Amino acid sequence: MKHESNGKHKSNGLEETLRKRTAELVVANRLLQKCILGRKGVEDASKQSGQHYAKLLKESLHLQKSLRQLTHRALSAQEDERRKISVQLQDEIAQTLLGINVRLLTLKQQAKGNTKGLRNEIASTQRLVIKSTRSLRVATRKITQE
Repeated sequence: MKHESNGKHKSNGLEETLRKRTAELVVANRLLQKCILGRKGVEDASKQSGQHYAKLLKESLHLQKSLRQLTHRALSAQEDERRKISVQLQDEIAQTLLGINVRLLTLKQQAKGNTKGLRNEIASTQRLVIKSTRSLRVATRKITQE
């Protein structure tokens, strides 16, 4: 009977060890599942964060493109305005120079006899030159200020 009771004792010891190990495995398994869930949560958050930053990057690139286009349009508009002012300035100077040339031709013909009329024409031509110089300065300031 000792042999039988000795066998039961060993069997009880094994069963007890088995229960302890099983309990330890259950605890370890629960802990592992919690860790897995936590890791999945972190992975999901990371994935969402990555998607969020990808969306922000896409928006940023779109805004940069829009800004480049807007800047290009603004520069083009400024350049068009400069060209327009330049053409107006050239036209005004050409008209003034033509007027001066016509007056000089008149003076050349009047120089043959009428000195009083010649003085008046010279003074008028000088005023035209001064007016043209002022117009040129105003137009130059407009161009350089822009």
